[in-house]
Amino acid sequence: MQFLRYYNTVRFLRLEQVFFQACYRLCSIMRRLLGLKHSYGRYRKGFPVALAPLPARPATMDSSKTVTFLNISHKFCGVWDERSHGDLWRYNLNYMDFLMQPSLTVEEGCAMIESFIDTAHANGIADDPYPISLRGINWIKFVSLHKSVLGEEFLHKTDTFLYSQYRILSRRTERHLLANHYLENAFSLLFAALYFRDLGFWKRASCIISSQLPEQVLPDGAHFELSPMYHCIILERLLDCYNLLHSNAAGAFAGAEALRVLMLDKARAMLSWLDSVVVGDTIPLLNDSAVNVALPTPALRDYAIRLGITWDKGCLVESGYRHVKKEKYEAIIDMAPIGVSYNPGHSHADTGTFLLWCGGAPLIVDTGTSTYTAGERRSYERSTMAHNTVVVNGTSSSEVWGAFRCARRATPVIFSDGPECYSFRHDGYSARGICCTRGFCCKENSLEITDIVEGSTQAECMAYFHLSPGTSVVGVTQGLVLTSKALFSFVGFTSVYVEDVHVACEYNTLLPSKRICVAFKGNLKTTVSEFKVE
Repeated sequence: MQFLRYYNTVRFLRLEQVFFQACYRLCSIMRRLLGLKHSYGRYRKGFPVALAPLPARPATMDSSKTVTFLNISHKFCGVWDERSHGDLWRYNLNYMDFLMQPSLTVEEGCAMIESFIDTAHANGIADDPYPISLRGINWIKFVSLHKSVLGEEFLHKTDTFLYSQYRILSRRTERHLLANHYLENAFSLLFAALYFRDLGFWKRASCIISSQLPEQVLPDGAHFELSPMYHCIILERLLDCYNLLHSNAAGAFAGAEALRVLMLDKARAMLSWLDSVVVGDTIPLLNDSAVNVALPTPALRDYAIRLGITWDKGCLVESGYRHVKKEKYEAIIDMAPIGVSYNPGHSHADTGTFLLWCGGAPLIVDTGTSTYTAGERRSYERSTMAHNTVVVNGTSSSEVWGAFRCARRATPVIFSDGPECYSFRHDGYSARGICCTRGFCCKENSLEITDIVEGSTQAECMAYFHLSPGTSVVGVTQGLVLTSKALFSFVGFTSVYVEDVHVACEYNTLLPSKRICVAFKGNLKTTVSEFKVE
């Protein structure tokens, strides 16, 4: 079974991923055996870039140098390789997003940059490509915004280190991972190309962006990893790069105008998709998503408008998400595949899930994402059981494992695509000879969900419905669950009960809630009605 798990994980990888995974690991081993360290002494003069006004970043560091990421606060004492709060927190510290917060003084920002440079050799992730990418953009923005008050000694020291880091990044772009990491590497190299006026960085960046943007942005505008949070993160970076090319004379580089036009086209598509999928201004927390990580939707819209970008509301197609709006409720229906096949690290086994709002307030929610640390909670949050869909025989429809791995995965096939009825089947349990079909009938005053599990009369089926925190259960009777916001009725059940669970809308924060659990054999009809709109 372990062999099958690894085989079904690896077989989706691209050959270049396997090749560069082997190359990078071999290089790392050789450097360690030979005691080699990266050199930070390669100087090249930087030229601050012009930028249209940037979005304000939320404060993550206060005047006492207490930094807060992912709802965990820590007093910064000069240790950049802080490991006590997990890898994701450590990475966030190394991104240095706080350089862009309005409350940070120039002196404080310079001191933090110099502290990083002075201790880089002792920092285990200083040379990791992803932190270099995000940190490099923040440093270039900081220097460009405050160029008139920065001393020559500081600029020489910063440019020397920054250029050295970009040389490392240029040799170590994350081709073993691809997906959003690879695109972030290229976006950062684009900043480096204009800041250092470096043709090599330009060729590397423009080549990656020109090939990856058309692949990573689906025709309906969704980022192909199908995480609304990462969609917003990539969209902000895309707007940054459009800002960069639009505000600077990049004509010295061949292909600059074509790249700017491509970025404009994809930014418009991503903005259109975002407007199509948000409820109010809130992104649906599907796959790896949490609030207070990416810029909120209004800030992204305002940024695009300041850059002179206009867009129309799009139509959800290729992403597999559908947005239903009725007078009393709104629903997001997920008929999407697992995500990008060769890197499903941010995907969940959530085929067929849905989210529901009543009067603009959440009613049915996703369990959410509270951690990236491998373990029981991470495994649970990615499992089918943590979503509003059907679990067969206690197993997930897609075999998610570890922190970011996926082996066997469900493939949905849509055969009814709205506007009132949506239905599809998936093969997530086909190894057991089972086929699952789910349909949504979106009436004006009710939402009807039909589940059909075919292929085995012995299959134990369980449908889950996760109530939003604050939604109380008033009563449970035969086939009926009355909540403070709506009535749930079930036909075809063998048992219905409510249990306590915890859900997350932010990292490292769990909120108590309730989950409706419905056991059935073969067929189940669920009706949500009597919406209480305040």
